[in-house]
Formats: sequence, C-alpha cells, structure tokens
Amino acid sequence: MNTTKPQMILVAVLVCLFAVGMAGLLNFFKYRSNAERILKERLVVTGNAIESNVQSSLALGLQFADLGTLPGTMERERATDELILSIDIFDTDGKLLYSTDRLRATRNVPASWLNAAHGARGTDWFIKDGTESAAGTAITNNFGLVIGHVALRYSDEKVNASNNAVARELALYTLGVFVAAATLASLALLAVMRRLTRDLDAVEAALRAADPLRSSEAVRKGPFGRALRQFFERVRGAEAEIALLQRDLEGGVSR
Repeated sequence: MNTTKPQMILVAVLVCLFAVGMAGLLNFFKYRSNAERILKERLVVTGNAIESNVQSSLALGLQFADLGTLPGTMERERATDELILSIDIFDTDGKLLYSTDRLRATRNVPASWLNAAHGARGTDWFIKDGTESAAGTAITNNFGLVIGHVALRYSDEKVNASNNAVARELALYTLGVFVAAATLASLALLAVMRRLTRDLDAVEAALRAADPLRSSEAVRKGPFGRALRQFFERVRGAEAEIALLQRDLEGGVSR
C-alpha cells in the first residue's frame, strides 16, 4: 500500500490540474465571448445614434454629402468611448465622405470594410483586421435604400491587451485554486489510505490469528468486518463438512 501512495497522489494531482485548468479555460472563453458581445453592442449603439442623426438631416432635405453638423456629432460620439479610434462614413462605392481622422479623409475605405458592408445587406457588420477592425451599420434614406455606411474603427490592440490582462489574472486565480485543490485532495487521499492500511492490517492479523472468529470481532466495525465474519463462517462450515467426509471415509475403510 505504501508503494502505491505516490502514484495515487500523482493521479489525484493530475485530475485536479485537468479539472481546474479546464474550468479556467472555459471561464476565459466565456469572458472573451461576453466582452466581444458587449463591445459590439456598444459600437452598434454609437453607430445607430449617428445613423439617426444622418436620417434626421436627410429628412430636412439636406444632401448626404453636405451635412455640416455631422462632423461635430461624430467627434462627440467618438470622445464617449476610448476604444473608438475613428468614425468614418462612406457611400456604397467606398468613397469616404466624413471622418474624425483627418489623415484618413483622403483615402478610400479598406476593401475588407466594403466587402463586409455589401455582404451584410443593410444589417450591422463587423470586421476584425488588426488596426482596421471596425463595426458598422447601414445608412438608409427615406425610401429605405442603403446610401452609405457608418464605420466605427476600434482599437483591437486595446481589446487584446484587456483580454490578456484578464487571462493573466485568471491564470493566477486558477493556479491558487489548483494548489489548494491538489493539497486538499492529497491530504484527503492520505487520510483514506491510512485508514485503509489500518483496516487491511487488522484483516491480515485476523487471518493469521489462532482464533480467527475472535480476531474478526476486533475488526467488526471496519469496512471488512462483515465480509470477514462471513468468510470465517464459511471456512468453518467447510472444515466441518471436510471433517465429516473424512470420518465417513475412515469408517468405510475400517468396515
């Protein structure tokens, strides 16, 4: 029994490692999924606010490419969320009409944005492309036709940094839980094995005793007491039957 203790403790530690590790991974994936969902909802809310502002201006008869108050509105919305790097509005051909980033004002939007916008068919769209990661929503006119898109370019680097920070913190907590669980499991296993060793020693002593039935009473409260008593009773019965058969055989030979 003593030789198997290290192996059994190792198995217990490995089981704790697997269980705690899987729990930590599942918690991280759940956090990342929820964080991405919340991020998308935040960006969509901001995009819808800008889209509503554009529709209000169009309802007044203003041209989509000539909305004087729109840049100020976009800048205020961008300032409300530190993750937003810039807010861009472009038409269905990919021509950039408005942007809070003046360096991007003279450029066309990335092809990945345009493909995602066309593929969304008037619904919200998302693209993860490093520094060009963005969430967008369609802008429609009074007739329900898509005339452009508003894209909110966000810092994927900040999102990854936040995820990494949570992963490190979760890893530390997981390590602490693993150490505690492995320690408790090892101590509990040692206690169980110590008691089991005592019971097995008592059973062995009972089997070696001159009066096994009397010795079995000493271990009757253990887990093997009942089985041991039944074993001794059956052995005693078998011995009685063997003795009876021997007596019959000896009697037959003498006749």
